[in-house]
Amino acid sequence: MKLSLSALETFLKQQCDALRTSMDAAEYKDYIIAMIFIKWANDNFAIQQKAYAEKLRSDYKDLPDISIASEIEENNTDIYSFYVPVEARWNIEIMPVQYTNNVLNEREKAQQIVNDPTKNSAEIKEAKEKIRECENLLEWRGLLVCTENIGAALTRALRQLELANTKTLDGVLKSINFNKLNGKGERILSDELLSNMIKDFNKYTFTEDNFEFPDLLGAAYEYLLKFFAESAGKKGGEFYTPAPVVELMGKILQPAQNASICDPTVGSGGLLINMKNFVEARYGSAKNLHICGQEVIDGTYKMCKMNMLFHGITDANIQLGDTLLHPKHVINGELEKFDIVVANPPFSQNYTKKDMEFTERFSSFWMNTKKQADFMFVQHMVAILKDDGRMAVVMPHGVLFRGGEEMRYRTHLINEGLLECIIGLPEGLFYGTGIPACILIINKKGASGRNGVFFINADREYKEGKNQNVLRPEDVEKISYVYLNKCEIEKYSRFVSKEELEKENYNCNIRRYIDNTPPAENQDVYAHLHGGVPAKEIEELGTLTNCYGNIEEVIFEANHSEHGEESYMNFAGDISTRDDIKTKLFNYIGYKNTRAEYDAILKNFWKSACKEISKLPETKDVYDLQKTLSSLFSEYLSAKNNPVLDEYQSRGAFAQYIEDLKSDFKSIAASGWNATLIPDEVILQSQAGDILEQLKEKKARRDEIIEKFEEVAKFDDDECDEEFDEDTYDVFPKKIAKEYKDSKCNLKMQLDSLSKEVKNKEGILKAYKKNVDSDNKEYKKELNNKIKQLKKDKSDSSKIEIDKLNKIIADIDEHKKRETLSLDAIKITKSEAEATKVLSEIETIKKLISSNNDKIIELKSQIDAIDTRLKHNDELDAEQKQLTKDINAIEKNLAEIAQNAREKISAENAKELILSIGYKRLSDTINEYLDSHIRKLQHLIEGIYDKYTVTLGTMISKRDKAVAELDSFMKELGYEC
Repeated sequence: MKLSLSALETFLKQQCDALRTSMDAAEYKDYIIAMIFIKWANDNFAIQQKAYAEKLRSDYKDLPDISIASEIEENNTDIYSFYVPVEARWNIEIMPVQYTNNVLNEREKAQQIVNDPTKNSAEIKEAKEKIRECENLLEWRGLLVCTENIGAALTRALRQLELANTKTLDGVLKSINFNKLNGKGERILSDELLSNMIKDFNKYTFTEDNFEFPDLLGAAYEYLLKFFAESAGKKGGEFYTPAPVVELMGKILQPAQNASICDPTVGSGGLLINMKNFVEARYGSAKNLHICGQEVIDGTYKMCKMNMLFHGITDANIQLGDTLLHPKHVINGELEKFDIVVANPPFSQNYTKKDMEFTERFSSFWMNTKKQADFMFVQHMVAILKDDGRMAVVMPHGVLFRGGEEMRYRTHLINEGLLECIIGLPEGLFYGTGIPACILIINKKGASGRNGVFFINADREYKEGKNQNVLRPEDVEKISYVYLNKCEIEKYSRFVSKEELEKENYNCNIRRYIDNTPPAENQDVYAHLHGGVPAKEIEELGTLTNCYGNIEEVIFEANHSEHGEESYMNFAGDISTRDDIKTKLFNYIGYKNTRAEYDAILKNFWKSACKEISKLPETKDVYDLQKTLSSLFSEYLSAKNNPVLDEYQSRGAFAQYIEDLKSDFKSIAASGWNATLIPDEVILQSQAGDILEQLKEKKARRDEIIEKFEEVAKFDDDECDEEFDEDTYDVFPKKIAKEYKDSKCNLKMQLDSLSKEVKNKEGILKAYKKNVDSDNKEYKKELNNKIKQLKKDKSDSSKIEIDKLNKIIADIDEHKKRETLSLDAIKITKSEAEATKVLSEIETIKKLISSNNDKIIELKSQIDAIDTRLKHNDELDAEQKQLTKDINAIEKNLAEIAQNAREKISAENAKELILSIGYKRLSDTINEYLDSHIRKLQHLIEGIYDKYTVTLGTMISKRDKAVAELDSFMKELGYEC
């Protein structure tokens, strides 16, 4: 069964999740991309190698197999998209003889050096390392069966791939290190993790004949880039422009079939890919496009190169370097010129003039080198634009109104007629910055006759998101339509003449010309004082109520009061609370009829749409289908009187719907009604609903934990001005957690050192005791011998002496029982001076031990404090890792269930299911707009209710009643007011 986009996206997301537990997106993205490329290159090389062998057998009947085997191992660029060297191969069933012989020769040469007595030690050491390397290569059978040092094997594979394909891959792969170490000297990617990753990738074949549609890998890569950008937060802005902005710029510029296009700050290449997709969709092929780009950040440059390759653009001229200092697209010593130039440069960057090439690009307009590189990028783009070329560039708003050189350059752009349009965008659209941005459209064609600038102020029209705001489909549709048709709409767009701009000193602040500030909320004093709802405010709801008939008649009723020229209404008698408004609106027959009308329109449209979609496996023309469906949709919706959706919402909603289904359409065109297009969730809902629910809960908990860590990630950035407060967050930023762990490690080292010292000193004390006990033991033997001698003498003096000696022996025995030494015990065999000295040494050691023990207690207390601090953090980290393992296991199980069920679905049933899913998507899309519309009306009416229902008289009455109650209470307490 062929691989669908949703299945591949799910798989790649799982691989990201597996790596996300040990590193962030900025680190693991290179590994994921590299793995995709290695597998893709190997799968395609294997097919091309097999096809080449078959061609050789067909063309040369007598050519022996050994010659064919040798020929297909040659690096032939006419045959292979990418030549994969043996060291980079996925799985090797038969080792190429030529390769084995080469390795054996290398080993033999190295062995000769080892055996050569004239060679020095360094040469012999190098030769021995070469022999070991050759031995490993002779045992090499591919990445799939590699079990040890997998990181080193993958790193070597990437380097060998680049060396074998330098024309396409120069500087792209060799710096990726799968063997990278962390601060503790441990490998970030363990053999176990990499082995599992390779086994997972081995489940899929990344070849065009196994994809639902040809550009599937490119589409999946775009999904990955968005995922990386969202995960990377602020750094995501370095390489990713949000898809709606990319789409908008494509709709604005609309490149021709054979256009030359350049993005001088290319990032990951999204803007260029969008231009290619636009041309491909409109003209059926983009093979005549000339695509160029330049990127200054090495990692982002690699991402862009991969993006081009995965989209089948092998001839894109993507260069690494600083565009302002050293532009790379040069022909015969002059800057290359382009039909279309498009860019989203980094905002407010520094730049330097030192060693700058092609300074004539900037004429006499040299911006401040500190934080004002914006117009330098614009000037470069203008310089590389053909005489009839067009360009679109994202800029911060500051370039529109700042003075100095920027004002001079604005004046130049306007007076020369180059600046065609300025589009104001909402704030918070871009990763890495919350500031509002704009798009400058510069058009050299017709510049001499251009007498002003067209302004569009779209900064209030967007969907608010949690982390990023988003341009909605209708916003993109409206902006592009208004620009292309130069429609003037009140508070949205207008043409501003050169004369007016000159009067404003060429200040292009958009709100000077299009003030879209919402009007102040109506406040009717009479209604506040006496009640009622101003009829004028009800009339203003007309733009929202017209589509439902006379809906306002069930919400309001006449009260026949007038004040001056104003008339007033009341809320209907059966609306006694705010909640009644929603009930009345949603139960109104006009609202229900409107929903039913839209439902009928969609059903009728879908009947016609299904006939067209059903032809797709035969026609295979996705672009023509999209045009046909769009035309049909407009035709059916145009029949609706007083529509809820305006023209931009209708076009935008359907355009987004078509975009969302584009990959499915491509799959149907390429592979027919394949069950792989049925989402797993649809199949699993009936097959494993309880497991799905369990997976949902685990994912929600994992994402909740991840969100906690991502929330504090900003504090890891050295540029973050905000101070981290432990009491505000559940977890620690990586940097601070590492500081605590490093501190704990340091404390444990101190603790170990002190513990060893205490143990050593205690050993010395035991040695003192042992020595004294030993001396006393020997002395005791002497005393016993003396007693034996004295017992022979029966005199009284001998008896007295024996008693003295027995007392000393008793003291020795008593002192031996004690754990510590005393002066008396030492004095038994030593002089008082010697004993005092020994005891002094012992006391010094005891004090040191006591002091160290105090320090040990303090160190343990500090370690316990850190453990307590990090306990919740570490528990959440461990829980997240365990959840990830559980999720992977469940998803693996579900994937098998879904696959088994999918194999039983016939093509006819698959078609029925796919079409029903398509209708549900469309219905959900339109219903979302309908729901939003009625909610907006509901909130406006609720706002009127909140304003005027409680009059000033009512408030005074409530106040007087409360005052009277308070007076009564005070009197009861004995206080007179």
